[in-house]
Amino acid sequence: MNQADRAVTVTIVLSWLLFAVYYAQVGTLSSPWFLGFSLVYMWIPGIVALVLARREGLRLRVWTRPNRWWLAAWLLPVLFSLASIAASLPLDGYVGLAHIREAIAARSGAEAASLPEWALWTALIVQALLAGATINLLFALGEELMWRGYLWERTRELGFWPASLYIGVVWGAWHAPLVYFLGYNYPEHRFLGVFFMVIFTVLLTPWMLYLREKGGAVVVPALFHGTLNAVAGISILTFTRSNDLLPGMLGLGGFVVLALANLYLRRLVPPDQESAA
Repeated sequence: MNQADRAVTVTIVLSWLLFAVYYAQVGTLSSPWFLGFSLVYMWIPGIVALVLARREGLRLRVWTRPNRWWLAAWLLPVLFSLASIAASLPLDGYVGLAHIREAIAARSGAEAASLPEWALWTALIVQALLAGATINLLFALGEELMWRGYLWERTRELGFWPASLYIGVVWGAWHAPLVYFLGYNYPEHRFLGVFFMVIFTVLLTPWMLYLREKGGAVVVPALFHGTLNAVAGISILTFTRSNDLLPGMLGLGGFVVLALANLYLRRLVPPDQESAA
């Protein structure tokens, strides 16, 4: 077993053991305990990465001075999410911000929910950007220390695209118990949802690795990851979601957007020039 496979094995075993405890004791997404569980679950890969890197003398390059790639990592998730809404229009019923207005009205009152459409869109995107650069960044950094940190360093020799595939599959599989047992992201199609989650992470990984290399540190894809977690829900809640495999970033509409984005990325990082990443 090579170093990458060993790290993956340890990470998945520890993560799934934690999930088994949570599922046996709580067993639902709606529990107030889920946020705390999520933080620990997302940081298990990071802790494993830090321990192994220290033991092996591997430098992960966690931080770098802010540069223009930080801005790209911050804004690209918004672009991808909005594009996935457009791509999902033929796939499901578009309801705009109706669901979001209902949620705001229930929590903050009718006056807050009656903002003009443009103002509500602006508020949602600004809120997602702020969350992505603060609390979500701290959550996502735990994962990124492993996926775009340790694993990338241990799979560089494979080349950019093969390494992206390996990391993407592992990252998606790591989510499997949450999707299958809790209905995470795909509540109506739990079995198929596991495979859709893997497709989603495989499609996301090349851009995150590219940002990791251009930005110079793990914090850059962590910013992307945190912002995506904050903004992707908007692309889902703007549809009736009659089939949870179709609309938004995590459905077929988002997959089309990410596939096209990867075709463009192949022009920037051709298979025969992978060191350019």
